[in-house]
Amino acid sequence: MEQREIIQRYIDGYEKKRTKSEEFANDFMNLKRQSAKYKTDNNYTTVAAERPENFKKNRYKDIFPFDHSRVELSLITSDEETDYINASFIKGVYGPRAYIATQGPLANTVVDFWRMIWEYNIGVRKYRQ
Repeated sequence: MEQREIIQRYIDGYEKKRTKSEEFANDFMNLKRQSAKYKTDNNYTTVAAERPENFKKNRYKDIFPFDHSRVELSLITSDEETDYINASFIKGVYGPRAYIATQGPLANTVVDFWRMIWEYNIGVRKYRQ
């Protein structure tokens, strides 16, 4: 099955669930359980997110990017900055790093957010429906 078909099935399923908030709540609980299982099984680590200097950069204290897929910043301009931002690459039809998912920036992470935008040349794609 091609990725286009997979995405279309997901969209169709989303449309069916859209009016059923209980099903969405179950989906999010399942995601949370799966994430916790990955962490306890040591399948995917979150070492960078849990470092003291980076922990304060997480809007939510229980949602961390996995080390293998996190976005790393290289444009470091001061001693206070690190390569960490709570953001992950997401695979898509355009490749393994087609998208970036990130938490909304905090007052102390706005500069990191714009560093990421600049460094990864983030743009807006317009899609036709």
